[in-house]
Amino acid sequence: MAKILIIDDDTQVLGLMTAFLEKEHEIATAVNGKLGMRLLESQQFDLIITDVLMPERDGLEVLMWLNNQIPRPKVIAISGGSITMDQDFLLLMCKKLKADKVLAKPVDFKTMTSAVRELLG
Repeated sequence: MAKILIIDDDTQVLGLMTAFLEKEHEIATAVNGKLGMRLLESQQFDLIITDVLMPERDGLEVLMWLNNQIPRPKVIAISGGSITMDQDFLLLMCKKLKADKVLAKPVDFKTMTSAVRELLG
């Protein structure tokens, strides 16, 4: 059973992803990047699923911070873009910051499950 941290400021998304993934994995959640990074400082995770645009440390900041961690967990970055930030640009930035998988919102759970399985091997 893998240990997964889901970071997203949308509590509905957190609830749905948790309900779906907790059948096969141990799940922890955080409502922003700052809280997610606190959990990462005190616990080891096999996989991080992070939204990109969030208050109090966004997913890009989480990715930059993770790139300096040893061991570095696998990361799935997800984004729906915003009024001021193009979704494709944000997803490209996630790739440049070494996200292992990059998914566009809305993410269907078949795609999410496939990505989780692929990264956890």
